[in-house]
Amino acid sequence: MISMLQKINARYLSSIFILVIVGSACMSANDPIVTKVDLTNPEAEQTSNHTGAATPPSQTEISPEVNDTTDSSSESTITSIEIVPTATAITTTSVALTDQPEVKPLGDALPQPVVEELAPAGIVAAQAEHLANLYETSVESVVFITANTRMGAGSGSGFVWDTEGHLVTNYHVIQSAIQSTTSLIVKFFNGREYRAEVVAWDPDSDLAVIKINDIDHELIPLPMGNSSETRPGEMAIALGNPFGEEFTMTTGIVSAVTRTLSSGFSSYSIPAVVQTDAAINPGNSGGPLLDMNGAVIGVNTQIKSSSRQSSGVGFAVPVDLVKRVVPSLINDGQHSYPLMGISGNEVNILLREKADLPRDILGAYVNRTAVGGPADLAGIQSDSSLTGSLNFDGDVIVSINSIPMKSMDDLIGYLALNTEPGEEIIVGVFRDGEEIAIPMTLGARPATS
Repeated sequence: MISMLQKINARYLSSIFILVIVGSACMSANDPIVTKVDLTNPEAEQTSNHTGAATPPSQTEISPEVNDTTDSSSESTITSIEIVPTATAITTTSVALTDQPEVKPLGDALPQPVVEELAPAGIVAAQAEHLANLYETSVESVVFITANTRMGAGSGSGFVWDTEGHLVTNYHVIQSAIQSTTSLIVKFFNGREYRAEVVAWDPDSDLAVIKINDIDHELIPLPMGNSSETRPGEMAIALGNPFGEEFTMTTGIVSAVTRTLSSGFSSYSIPAVVQTDAAINPGNSGGPLLDMNGAVIGVNTQIKSSSRQSSGVGFAVPVDLVKRVVPSLINDGQHSYPLMGISGNEVNILLREKADLPRDILGAYVNRTAVGGPADLAGIQSDSSLTGSLNFDGDVIVSINSIPMKSMDDLIGYLALNTEPGEEIIVGVFRDGEEIAIPMTLGARPATS
């Protein structure tokens, strides 16, 4: 019996080797071994397409799709991992997917993130919930400022800067308190009221700091954002007291950035102003303009309107300037701005044609330099005309510290937000058909009374 089993076993193994050799010979070197697995059914089994058994439809293929090749030989092509010879044909053993080696998906079969889609009503509800939460979080840091004068009462807005009682507002909100014995009263959302004193002010930026004392509740400063990272189209939220209507929220978007705006109290301009269509009205002045996360991106200061009410064009002092000016007002009583000592124009198409400038030259054309000022001492050349007209032979400032200046607004903003008096900078100017670098030491802007 043992001898008979050994003979059967020997023949059995021989048939396997012969079949493997013949099958291999029938396969081209480029014939891939393809196995399809239904990943949607954990109980799916692998079967050869040559068994005649129906194969469940496949959702995902382990390898890129390859057409099966049929050999003209009478032998079947080997397409499975495990070979089990039978008396009539070569078939594959049915093996559960869980018994197979772990196979990682490739290409299009990689798992895709599931994105939950909200219906329009869900989107509106989510936004409303977010704004309601933001209001509750932020309004505790907003104040209603009343200035009582002999001419009557004026009002505006402000917000908490620190836990020591410093509040930020506009210069024009507290201007009457500086010029007379006006009493300032500050009211919080929780009903607490305090008398406030003026700490310092900066007419050039229309900013001021006031302070309350004997505080008997917790002060929560608003978080500061970055106006340089603010983009048109992003959400903008104004908090304040329009027309005396206390603690009002209005919403809109950032309409534009890097505007230059006169403060109305100085010959110098406020740089990098944020424009918004969030409703800003008289009484909003000094209040915060927030981003969608509740961080301050500006201090509401002006509107453009023929009716003295919101027309969808409001402006805010950029928070990047606020973060430079306010600490100076608290610590030094004033803020010192850098000074280049020039007046200039935008390089527009008319100036470019008159000055015969290349089309790719952008920057600030130098009309005049202050005699003995930083630009004059550094060798910046202004227009040679001594009258009101221009000869179009002055320098064009195209960069500062290798950073392109595309306009006069860019130049004003860069100096105010990135430099200090006494700092040495490298000014790139376009002169006589070429760009040259000129070192310059910045001066200090004279204080505005």
